[in-house]
Order: sequence, then C-alpha cells, then structure tokens
Amino acid sequence: MDNKEAKMIAFFSAVLIILTGCTTGEEEPPAVVDEPERDPSEEAEQPNEDNEQQVREAVEEIEHIHDMAFDREEEGILYVGTHHGLMHADLNSGEFYWQGTEEDRHDFMGFLITAENIFMSSGHPGHGSELENPLGVMKSEDQGGTWETGALYSEVDFHLMDANEGNSEYLYGFDAYGGRMFKSQDGGEDWSEVSAEGINDRFHELYSIISDPEDSERVLAGMANGIYESLDGGENFNLFNNELTMTSVSQGPDGILFAHGIGRIEGLMKSTDFGETWEVVGELPEEAAPVLAIAVDHNNTDTLAIGTASDSIYWSDDQGETWQMIVENGEPA
Repeated sequence: MDNKEAKMIAFFSAVLIILTGCTTGEEEPPAVVDEPERDPSEEAEQPNEDNEQQVREAVEEIEHIHDMAFDREEEGILYVGTHHGLMHADLNSGEFYWQGTEEDRHDFMGFLITAENIFMSSGHPGHGSELENPLGVMKSEDQGGTWETGALYSEVDFHLMDANEGNSEYLYGFDAYGGRMFKSQDGGEDWSEVSAEGINDRFHELYSIISDPEDSERVLAGMANGIYESLDGGENFNLFNNELTMTSVSQGPDGILFAHGIGRIEGLMKSTDFGETWEVVGELPEEAAPVLAIAVDHNNTDTLAIGTASDSIYWSDDQGETWQMIVENGEPA
C-alpha cells in the first residue's frame, strides 16, 4: 500500500464515521440532554415579537462539519453547515451563533452560497421539525434566517452541491440518498439526473465537485484515485489527473480553485487554470488533517477557512501561511 492509498483510506474512514451519524433512513434525533437548559433570567431578557432583530443563540458546541462558505456581501463572515444547524461565525468579532430559529436548525449536508448571496442546502430535518426526510433542495434569501423547501423535496439528500460562479443558473448536486448526480439549468427550480458515466459505479469514492465558470458544462470531480473531468454537464467523466485528488474544493474570484489535496500534493493547493496545474499554498496545521471542508472569502481571497473531521475550524488571513483555530473539537476556542 503506497502513501496515497493510505491517506485515502484514512480520509474515507473519517468521512464514513461522520456520515454514519447523518444517515437518511435511520437517523435518531438528538437526545434531549443535548439541548442546554434555558436560564429563566435569559428568557426574561428576550425581545418581544414586535422586535425585528432576530434572537441570536450563541454556539456552545457543533457536531459534524459538513460544508462551509463565506458570505458574498460582508467580509469575514463564515457559515458552516453542521449536523444540528447553520453556524454564523464572525471572524472580525469572534462571535459564533446559530443562524435562524430553532425550527430551522436542520442537518445541513451540502451547502453553498451563490454569487448573488442566495443560500442553498440539502440534508435532513432538524429535531422536532415536521418536514419530510430528506429535505431536497432548500433556499434562503435572508442569509439562512429562514428556509423554504422546493425542488426534489423528500426525494434527494445532496451531500455535495455546486453553483457555477460564471452562471449561477447552473447547479450540480450529488444525492447520497439515491446514489445519483443531478444538474439544474434554472437556478435550482428544476433538476435532471445525469448519467455520470465513468464514476457512477464508485460514488462512494466521490469527495468533491466543482464547475468551470467559463464553461458551465465542464465539471471536475475529486475521486479516490484522482480528479475526473466532464465536458458535457456530468453525463460522462474521464480521468483527468491521476497524480492527486481534491477531497474538498472552493472557488474564488476569477475561477481560482483552493483545495485540500492528497497525492502528489499533500495539503492546501491552488489552481489558476481550473485544475490543469496545481501549486502548494501555505502549510496546514499538523493537527488539521483530514480536511473535510474548505472555503475562500470572495471579499478577500487571502482569507481561507477549513473544517476538519475532528470538528475543528481554522482560518487564515494570509492564504494558509499561518492559521488560527476558532473551533476546537466542536467547541469555540
């Protein structure tokens, strides 16, 4: 067994452990003891219903980092999809709180923010929710404050989602619930299943997807044995790079890709030609592996954030040269 195979096995094992707690058919709601008791004095301080300012509940603990993305309008605002809700992390002030009401704290699996700052996600209903499982494709136009179900409701559980940076009408999603890949050409209102020939018999080895802002039909997929490319909107995939793979990927302005690599490059890497070539960027903290999610701030591309299998979150303001831990093993640092 070579080093790349060993790394991939370790990464896959970490992902499997997380997904075991996020299954669609046998998921158990969190125990009541997981919900901290409310202090009566805190209840008395809550604003009344006429106050338009939404009550913000501080984050005490997160479980299972699934995906993350930066706000497109304000610099330094990171959103993290977790097993029990969407976390708002203000890197400027160091504040962490749950976005939306308790009823909207679902198990956010795939999560993205479009160029127009529209939030989209998929996953499973939160504890106490009356929504059906899986959630299909959800949208939020108030930065995750409220969510509306829409296409493929109760049909798909997208663990991976991508909105094309050049044309956000084009979206792609991988449905872990049914082992299928989908594409939308109208901003997520309607979806069609694509064949994904070349990888559809190994979806359990699919780690990431990203589409080309200059060609919305071109898609890269990070697989266990390398990066695959589709030139026809996900219908067919061919091996594109067998020297490395991207276990997570985020796209910045001008199509620049930031990814966590395994293979020829171990750690953080960047591509300015949509995956044709890759270069090492910075250096990850030793304790950060394996990295499950990565995000770049479009308002300042020096700002990066990563989420790990240990439910830790780090951020960097110099493209990975130095890092600051803001969540350690699920608890804000």
